[in-house]
Amino acid sequence: MNSSALTNTVTSTLFWCHSGTAIVNAPDRIISVLAGDLVIAPAGAFITSSGAAGHDRGATGVVIPISFPGMKITGATRRMHLGQVWSDRMISEYSRSMLGESELSADIMKLFDDRAKPPKMPTAPAALAVAKQLQANPADPTSLIDFAKRQHVSSRTLQRQFQATTDYTFSEWRAAYRVSVAADLLSHQFTITNVASMVGFDATSSLTRAFKRHTGTTPSSFTTGAVGMGAAGVAPQIPPLTTFARAETDQVLWIYRGTATVTTAGYCRFMGAGETVTIPAGTDTRLDIAAGSIALPVPVNFDERNGTVDWALVFGMCEMTTPFAALEETERKLAEKDLIPTI
Repeated sequence: MNSSALTNTVTSTLFWCHSGTAIVNAPDRIISVLAGDLVIAPAGAFITSSGAAGHDRGATGVVIPISFPGMKITGATRRMHLGQVWSDRMISEYSRSMLGESELSADIMKLFDDRAKPPKMPTAPAALAVAKQLQANPADPTSLIDFAKRQHVSSRTLQRQFQATTDYTFSEWRAAYRVSVAADLLSHQFTITNVASMVGFDATSSLTRAFKRHTGTTPSSFTTGAVGMGAAGVAPQIPPLTTFARAETDQVLWIYRGTATVTTAGYCRFMGAGETVTIPAGTDTRLDIAAGSIALPVPVNFDERNGTVDWALVFGMCEMTTPFAALEETERKLAEKDLIPTI
């Protein structure tokens, strides 16, 4: 399947490679990932080891699926390398998805602000044919006049078709498309000089001018370690979280980082890193997780004395689906009144 066919597809899952290496098998492409990679993929994507499902215990990498009911990210499958400094932040986002939250955090959503998205395709026949040729080879230097001759139309007609259906002139459309391709190449460790040549700019200065015009910033902001709205080398702080949820089965909660307070009817406990608590099935629970902290649902056989985060993630993904479900609005309002931390 051509990746352009998925331009308007709602992406359902993020895959964070926590450690090792693995392969993301998506409907439109197959991507190898290593620790620190984040992949955005449509429904149907799955993980295999790089050498057996990524969730299998014998896999070489630990890849965390992160999905929320309200998460809507459009586009084809793509990868960004954030680096392992983002690991705790992404684990905390995985935790949120397991604790009944419905939306991806705003600071993570910023990673997907697509400043270099491809320009829309023209709909007029001649312009569409030209655009498809440029998609196949962005570096094609053919002029407007020569493209028009190939399509048996005048250059004015071809220009009008581009402007009327894309809001760009022919040259602007080509530059915008080259920028979108260049941005993807830069995120995969190609140098700015090489990318300029690969997409058809005669000099890096031309590439830089095009980036400033179409994205408002320079090509360097799209290189490895610089993604979305700012530098990906510095992960945002893990925000505090208060959630009201209920587990369908007995559920163990492990404080992997920092502190949290667990409150149920007639029970309140302040917990520190390394501690666990078992929450009985059907119990309305208030969970207050401090800033910089991570609380992970883990299997009931988790050993808090010898357990590691890799063990918790791998076995948790194998044995649990969604441990906690958010309380309905009316239930939450009652819980907010009844479940007041006393510590």
